[in-house]
Amino acid sequence: MSRLDELPPDQRAALALLLRQRKSYAQVASMLAINERSVHDRAHAALAVLAPRQARAVPFDQRVEIGDYLLGQQASVGERLRTRTFLAGSEPGRAWAREIAAELAPLAASNLPEIPPSAPAPQRLQDLSASAGPPLASAAPARSLPSSRLGGAVVLAVIAAAVIVAVVLLSNGGSSHGKGASKTSSTASTKTGPTVENQITLKPPTSRSGSVGVVDVLAEDGKRAFFIEAQHLPESKGFYYAIWLYNSPSSALALSKSPAVGSSGTLQGGALLPANAAEYHTILLTRETTDRPSHPGPIVLSGPFSLG
Repeated sequence: MSRLDELPPDQRAALALLLRQRKSYAQVASMLAINERSVHDRAHAALAVLAPRQARAVPFDQRVEIGDYLLGQQASVGERLRTRTFLAGSEPGRAWAREIAAELAPLAASNLPEIPPSAPAPQRLQDLSASAGPPLASAAPARSLPSSRLGGAVVLAVIAAAVIVAVVLLSNGGSSHGKGASKTSSTASTKTGPTVENQITLKPPTSRSGSVGVVDVLAEDGKRAFFIEAQHLPESKGFYYAIWLYNSPSSALALSKSPAVGSSGTLQGGALLPANAAEYHTILLTRETTDRPSHPGPIVLSGPFSLG
């Protein structure tokens, strides 16, 4: 017998409305004449008992984030990208998500969001060659690089139309306990995740550097974004790292900057790509000391850029 059959009627009803009718927490709350938080808590209480053994291996906040993802309650592309990134790097998270998805499948009106495979980034980063790429000159109109932090937490940049936000480091934690309930009044939530259109190897300019990196070009709902993973970066003291698209000394575009990189030397994060990204053929990670750089600073990593 499926564990769904063992759920209390109110929990099963909440799941059915969320999945079969693709309602939001707020819409279900209105239908049942209860508050939105109660719907959220009933749904997540049900998820916790559908795969209890696997659930014990996943921290509570991350279970909430994964649950919101599987139930279609993450309104923005950025939230879904962040959850997919966590799942790709967490075997316990993927194991719990797979069990939950199998249990929820009979209630779903369509396919549940994809559970990504294990991220190959650590292996490919270790195997990258550190040979130098072609010489890169630099110049661009002065502009202020965008940056973003949310309440002191470090999260994946929210990818939304007409907004360019910073590359930000990913935290190991998930969303807060109330996050799903507070951001889901929107009825639109896609059931499929972003696709990877291209994967770009980043190399340092000299063989003396141990820095390595990879950029994924992601696409969803007509939007494109990049996601960068880099390791063995020098700790940023007195400077910050910035991402550029580059063609020539007269054609370079500053995309975003990151907060400080600490002693771990790792950088992960993403941001929206501009509509004219296809016009550029190189992507750079640079060191910058001003918020309005007129051209790319010293190159830390670079790679050939294309949308796929």
